Amino acid sequence: MQRRLPPLENIQAFIEAARGPNFRAAAERCAISPAAFSRRLQALASQFDRVLFERTPEGLRLTEAGARCLRELEPAYLELRRATRAAVGDDLEQSDVRLSLSHSLAVGWLIPRLGDLGNVAPDIRLSFDTIRDDSALRRGAVDLAVCFSDTDFSGLSSRALITVSATPVASPEVAARFQANPDLSAFPRLAVSVPLNVWDWWTDQAGLTRLAATTRFDVMQAAYEAAAQGMGVVLGALPTVQPYLDDGRLVELGLPWLKYPGEYRLAATSAGRRRRSVATVWSWLERQAASTPTVYLSKASRSRSDSLYPASAARASATAAASSA
Repeated sequence: MQRRLPPLENIQAFIEAARGPNFRAAAERCAISPAAFSRRLQALASQFDRVLFERTPEGLRLTEAGARCLRELEPAYLELRRATRAAVGDDLEQSDVRLSLSHSLAVGWLIPRLGDLGNVAPDIRLSFDTIRDDSALRRGAVDLAVCFSDTDFSGLSSRALITVSATPVASPEVAARFQANPDLSAFPRLAVSVPLNVWDWWTDQAGLTRLAATTRFDVMQAAYEAAAQGMGVVLGALPTVQPYLDDGRLVELGLPWLKYPGEYRLAATSAGRRRRSVATVWSWLERQAASTPTVYLSKASRSRSDSLYPASAARASATAAASSA
């Protein structure tokens, strides 16, 4: 007997519910009442004869069966939406571009630059998910992804975007204590859980006695905040630490900036890059990356050194073109 396909609106409700943060917010995204939203989820679960969500102390989450359904249904649903828009020539929705990147890169690099995108491409609506890897891109949930170069980019169109350099930074108060006692081992050393061993890497490259992190955080922004509140010294990485240096909450300790191995890369599917709006955002990200310094310059220094940026941009563009994949 042929299995009847579930209504598309029920699949949409399920996918939105899985995206969270709760069913009420998901119902709002579907533009229906919470009661109607719940009925759609119940209908889908009944048709599949599976429990899709379970209640935990932290809230509702997908069951194993629900996670399996999401992996299979979401890419097909997104592809159907894309094909429908293409078939009817829906330029309005074609101007929506979705980007994934790490939380720290979003806060420290992308968000301060979004005003420029609005100036050069006011018709494009950019949304982003804070995801470090290429998973959202591969399942069709986003159009572009910025991932570190340890990602597997096979089957994707990608190019080098931003190099990363790092130096120890701290709050002005901790920095003053460091100047009186310039021994990193005397201070708590803050880092993130991923990548591991960044302090080992930096001290090795700087020719110092190897030191490990004493406290770890899930995201870089939390480590920066902890350092800004005087909890220790953190390896500030450009470009994500720049806003903290600009506003003086973190300051350099007078130690060298060292280039971290690898770089951030920009990636998309070949089909995705053919969309005009995606190509526009791709080019805009390239321009922003080309003018991103790899060693910190204060606001005053940047304003006095405008002539530096065209040359830097040209070098960055040439390097990126040579390493494009």
